[in-house]
Amino acid sequence: MRFRILGPLEVFDGTHWRGISAAKPRTLLATLLVQRDVPVPTGRLGAELWGEREPKAAANLIQQYVMRLRRELGDRQGRLLVTRPPGYQMVLADEDDLDAAAFARLGDSGRAALAAGDAERAAGLLAEALALWRGPALVDVPTGPMVEAEAARLAEQRLDVLQARVEADLACGRHAALVPELRQSVREHPLREGLWGQLMLALYRSGRQAEALDAYREVHRLLADELSIEPSAPLCDLQLRMLRGDPRLGLPATEAEAEAEAEGQDQGEHEGEAEGEGDARARSKSRRRPRPEPRPSVEASRAGQPSAAPRQLPAAVAGFAGRRAELRLLDKLPADASAGPGPAVCVIAGTAGAGKTSLALHWAHRAAPHFPDGQLYVNLHGFAPATGPMSPGEAIRGFLEALSVPPERIPDAPEARAALLRTETAGRRLLFVLDNAADAAQVRPLLPGSAGCAVVVTSRGQLTGLAVTDGAVLLSLDVLPREEARELLAARLGADRVAAEPEPVTELIDLCARLPLALAVTAARAVGRPGFALSAVVAELRDVRGRLEALDAGEGVSSVRTVFSWSYRRLDTATARVFRLLGLHPGRDVAAPAVAALAGLSVREAAAALTALARVHLIAEHRPGRYSFHDLLRAYATDLTAAEDTEAARTAALHRLLDHCLHSARAARRHLAPARGEVPLPPPVTGSVPRDPEGYEEAMAWFEAEHAVLLAVADAAGPAGFDGHAWQLPLAMADFLHLSGRWHDWVSTQRTAIVAARQQGDRAGTALCHCESGRAAIRMRRYEEAHRELLRALELQRGLGDLTAQADTLRTLAWSYEQQGDYRAALQRVEQVLELQRAVGNLAGQAGALNNIGWCHTHLGDHEEALARCREALRLHLDGGSPLGAAYTWETLGFIHHSMGQYAEAVDSYRQCRDGFRRFGNRYGEADALHHLGGSLRMTGDQEAARDAWHAALAILDELEHPDADVVRELLLTTAG
Repeated sequence: MRFRILGPLEVFDGTHWRGISAAKPRTLLATLLVQRDVPVPTGRLGAELWGEREPKAAANLIQQYVMRLRRELGDRQGRLLVTRPPGYQMVLADEDDLDAAAFARLGDSGRAALAAGDAERAAGLLAEALALWRGPALVDVPTGPMVEAEAARLAEQRLDVLQARVEADLACGRHAALVPELRQSVREHPLREGLWGQLMLALYRSGRQAEALDAYREVHRLLADELSIEPSAPLCDLQLRMLRGDPRLGLPATEAEAEAEAEGQDQGEHEGEAEGEGDARARSKSRRRPRPEPRPSVEASRAGQPSAAPRQLPAAVAGFAGRRAELRLLDKLPADASAGPGPAVCVIAGTAGAGKTSLALHWAHRAAPHFPDGQLYVNLHGFAPATGPMSPGEAIRGFLEALSVPPERIPDAPEARAALLRTETAGRRLLFVLDNAADAAQVRPLLPGSAGCAVVVTSRGQLTGLAVTDGAVLLSLDVLPREEARELLAARLGADRVAAEPEPVTELIDLCARLPLALAVTAARAVGRPGFALSAVVAELRDVRGRLEALDAGEGVSSVRTVFSWSYRRLDTATARVFRLLGLHPGRDVAAPAVAALAGLSVREAAAALTALARVHLIAEHRPGRYSFHDLLRAYATDLTAAEDTEAARTAALHRLLDHCLHSARAARRHLAPARGEVPLPPPVTGSVPRDPEGYEEAMAWFEAEHAVLLAVADAAGPAGFDGHAWQLPLAMADFLHLSGRWHDWVSTQRTAIVAARQQGDRAGTALCHCESGRAAIRMRRYEEAHRELLRALELQRGLGDLTAQADTLRTLAWSYEQQGDYRAALQRVEQVLELQRAVGNLAGQAGALNNIGWCHTHLGDHEEALARCREALRLHLDGGSPLGAAYTWETLGFIHHSMGQYAEAVDSYRQCRDGFRRFGNRYGEADALHHLGGSLRMTGDQEAARDAWHAALAILDELEHPDADVVRELLLTTAG
């Protein structure tokens, strides 16, 4: 079995390439392929598939997806997709069974051939590697963190291989042929200066000097306009050489090769070689392209002996564990440093306490043999509260002194110092560790200018500018995965002590938010008390308010609170206020509109504040537009807002947030169930910026994104003194929870709502909550409980004289009887509903009641009466402009015709139903119609059309992660062949 990920994800089954149709199994397969060298734990897979919206049954769903994939791959014995605790692993028979692995192998071979001087072979190998690409990597896979990171890495590798192939073609003299391709490449990657340099060289060697200089002016303008920077030194140098007419630019060989060739020809002449033999030797030498010997690591000392190479790395952190994926990425740096046109740069960014320096130093020590000319280290103090960031000039002076440059040779001007550093490091293999950088501007002057060197930067900032201008690889360091957090504790406490108390260890990991610094501080406390059980350490951490004090080891770098404060103090006043108020938000993540409400800002201002906080890793953008922070940062923000904001300010912020959630949910609910009644709400408070989605699909998408937050907000509203929000918000969410299959949440939220409505003394609200609780109980098949809730609602509504509310409750009661198969009792209730709707003059309500009456009659065997009632309902819906009600009625008509054996009419009705739901954007309704359409098509004998309908239904249900997907999947399995 072979796989392709350099484009859409595809599988080769021995005959043809094909895709994986369902989104979740496709994401699962992609994740296992990009992490194929290690088992992927189930927890990591859950995060990749659902992110923060991971369902409670995630493990069971993953097992189902694995079984489905094994069926699709013909791997029923699990030899390819292997179960390996704590998760799963893809085991490929051959490395080249994955196109990305073949691409990496061909790329390495091509670069090696180029370094050896065999340009023709290099060009062929590199072109073969690039031919494997069919579009952006993993383009059809819904991205999680691992897939997204791998796609970005592969895209960067593709550009590297492209530049190497162009370099090989230039060495082969294919200048003119390269010009059109390079023009296209710089249009697609305008900030990649290496491609501009190759375009300039190709134009120059093709006799088009003016166009080559025009290309330089174009990139110069582009960099100035987009980034406010000048072109890099190599590009500037190339332009100057062109202006001077440097004759060596006209040769495909390098300077060193030209000199070697000239020397060889001289030697041949002096030795009296036969005619043509010298030319052959020169051609042989030009093909070989020997790798230049590294220059001495340092200048000679006063005694005339070379000084020792600098070895500045601080000691690696004891007890380091985990970070396997990050270490694999860093392990590519030595090869990238050798192959690229300039230094290989990697930025390790992450929140305070994530272990950035520990990772950098751990890797640097093990990578040191790859850099024989030395390892340089500097702490740039980017976030130091007392001293402030170190100047680049000061850091460069330290590096030059370490490289044995005499003090009198070190210039005062920062630009001159940076130039001297580039001179001194040219041709050497050095490793730079630039720790705790403030920003890209502080780092950029410290970068060497040529290949052979690698630079690892750590920062709380994102430093994306280095990726744009210097080709840096960005490595974002999150909190540890649970299994790696356990490894860290085992490394510091001993494996036996950790294994002896598995449950306290699991809780300890969660209480420390999987933050390496917090785990290290906790482990140090436990080591100092060897006689204490770990459960006692856990007990100290359970108190949220005292947790940050418990995570203080007595000095700045060992205090979680202090380390957090170094980032907080760098914020401007407005952004700091937003961070503090985020401590009031009860959800696991947040988007800009909710933050705007919380802080009383515009959405644009809130988005800017979130971007600023993410830049210094006080929060993380875990999905596009959605931000979160771990529990310890949440506790820190909560402490700050309690200390620095007044109680009135905190209450007002929470009120704005609650109104934002409630009014947005109410607006979205109207698109899901426009015929449902609703209680009046007071207008939203100023600054709450509620959303109003457009149409059913956008409303469902909004609920999908926000439902976990809404659940948390509803739970927090009552204890905060907002009882109205505590019952109104669950009501606004109810239809979404019903339609999306989140029935347990539906039940629990309504129980909370009833308590809150009673607490507020709102009888109408209490009745509505009882009715909604009854609906949820019906879906859970708790019929006795449902009847109690519904009868209680009716009692309250009759006391209030609310006929519309009574009709809604009676319709729900009829549904309960219908679900139990008692259609006579159901019919009695829906006829009462019709009378009430006529009494209040609600035409849409009358049509809905007639549809339900028809449904009951057909189940009682009176199909003609059922048809008559449903046709009347359809007329009322169409006359009243209710396309959604018409779609539901077409569904009932389809069922009636199917029950009468009129399968062609049933097919037509279900198609009308499907089209109606599709036009309205009701994805679940469309899937349900397709499900039943398949059944009617099967009865007409059109098996192929039936399976097509079921496949279409399954695709939607899988996308919605709806439990009905299993029913349709079983239909497809039982009718296969």
